[in-house]
Amino acid sequence: MPHARIHLGYKNCTRCSKVEPYSAHVVYPHKTGGYVQPVDKSTKEHLDRLDRRAPSRGRVTKGGSSSWDRWLKQYMQPKNEKRRVVHKQIVRATRSNLSIKTEAIDIYVRDGYDKALSYLNQLFQSDEITLLQKSNVSNYLTDLQVMNRKERKFVLEIAREETKQRVQDTDWCNT
Repeated sequence: MPHARIHLGYKNCTRCSKVEPYSAHVVYPHKTGGYVQPVDKSTKEHLDRLDRRAPSRGRVTKGGSSSWDRWLKQYMQPKNEKRRVVHKQIVRATRSNLSIKTEAIDIYVRDGYDKALSYLNQLFQSDEITLLQKSNVSNYLTDLQVMNRKERKFVLEIAREETKQRVQDTDWCNT
């Protein structure tokens, strides 16, 4: 038995001792400043399982190799030429904002808010109107839905009068 152990008050050598030796777990409170924390062996195993920076003993990646090896293999392969993407031709909506708004208001008055919005969604999905047209009319319908009955009635009367006036103006211009 070493003299240092006797001097410290131990009566057994390290081989005969029943006390479990400490293990060390490295703690990283921030990126570069790690420190060593003495813990029991079972605690160290548990902490290593939880810690993402722990040495990966026994862990295997899905591909069977490390991510560095996969990256290097991909990097060393010859580069393929990029294919040119042919874009679809953009088709502009031919419907006017006035006609869309008028139809949506008619459906709103006849069938309600939800039906009017679903009608707008159908028009948008079939590429008859643009997203901007859909959002403008749906915002208008939402403003109508929030109003009380008196306000809504007043606004709808004004909208009908504006529609009639615009139709008369377009008829006058076409003659």
